[in-house]
Amino acid sequence: NRTFTMIKPDAVKNGHIGAIINDITQGGFKIIALKYIGLTKETAGEFYAVHKERPFYADLVKFMSSGPIVA
Repeated sequence: NRTFTMIKPDAVKNGHIGAIINDITQGGFKIIALKYIGLTKETAGEFYAVHKERPFYADLVKFMSSGPIVA
């Protein structure tokens, strides 16, 4: 089995990457790939397209493209 996780911009900005990765590995998960990237509004919009009709969609896209993420 595989799963996807994303460390959001606020956690990256606040320096929580190491602690979150530690929690993931301590939980028994094996990290096979890691990227430090910035999402454009377009990419974030595509990723969260399932929520497009929800009232929080615009704020979600804005937040997720506000800074780097780790995925």
